[in-house]
Amino acid sequence: MIQPAHIQSLLSQMATTTGNKEINATLPMLLRILDKKGADKYLVQLGKLIIETQSNKELQVGTNYWANVKQGKDGLVISDLIKQPKMLENLAHAKLKLSANDLKELLRETHKGGSNLESVFKEFLLERLPLATSKQEFLELSNLLVALQNGVFSMVIQEDDGKESLVQLKKQVDFLEFYSIFQHLGEINGIVSFNEEREMCLRLCVMSEKVQRILEKRLQELQGFHHIQIDVGQNEPLWDLECFEPSYILNLKG
Repeated sequence: MIQPAHIQSLLSQMATTTGNKEINATLPMLLRILDKKGADKYLVQLGKLIIETQSNKELQVGTNYWANVKQGKDGLVISDLIKQPKMLENLAHAKLKLSANDLKELLRETHKGGSNLESVFKEFLLERLPLATSKQEFLELSNLLVALQNGVFSMVIQEDDGKESLVQLKKQVDFLEFYSIFQHLGEINGIVSFNEEREMCLRLCVMSEKVQRILEKRLQELQGFHHIQIDVGQNEPLWDLECFEPSYILNLKG
């Protein structure tokens, strides 16, 4: 049977990839649009660097993008901008975060107690809910509970380097579906399933050909899978943490 532990191991391997300095140099960079200076000119922030650049594509001031950046003869060349979901920016402000070790411990306790991950996590959230110290924390915990009621395990993970990522899991009849956001790899959807020979297979959908090439070069590090397929496409979360109707909390224990 496919278990969430398979996804946890996979995501840990991906997080290790983004922590590699050699790989980080080739990953899409985070770019913020600060101001519009003309018809196609923008003031942007790239790390600690603030520069003026041109774009034939209409960009939104105050919005973050992933972008490919390279040194050209006339300066930095910025291309292939992909708008970041607002959800990524909000991860840093999440009240509830698990470390990779916390998630491993949660999965270990789930396995040891013979329970499923959803019921263990639901009990954990229900215990935390009345202890919330702010409206934001109360709504955040409530949203995670509503997601569980809809079959989606959703959690913010804080890596060893302090950066946050999001992981969402949903069990289907014959496969395990997941969605994750990494700071530099971007949005990734995936499906773990068994083929007819009962060999475990992985199918990923990533945001760009650049991320696709990076992961394909490191397939040997994505261990435990007989076959891996990586496609490029648009990804959607399994549960949108930005769209929450507070009235849902009336039925949290249903």
